[in-house]
Amino acid sequence: MVDRVDFTEKGTLDEIVSTRGAHLECMGGANWFLEFQHEDGTSTALWFTSRSLCKPVWEKRGPREEPRE
Repeated sequence: MVDRVDFTEKGTLDEIVSTRGAHLECMGGANWFLEFQHEDGTSTALWFTSRSLCKPVWEKRGPREEPRE
């Protein structure tokens, strides 16, 4: 996996990949903060609103299997 922040052709956020971790925190009401830590020591931070995250649908997943050559 490679650290990256990707945008669509229209300039909207498409995907963030982080190899060092992430932090999601409710800042009150529908306000959220999300930060991704990257291998090179930098981070990507997002502030956004979402009422649906107050009652998320989620699942705990096991470790990713590496592709076989």
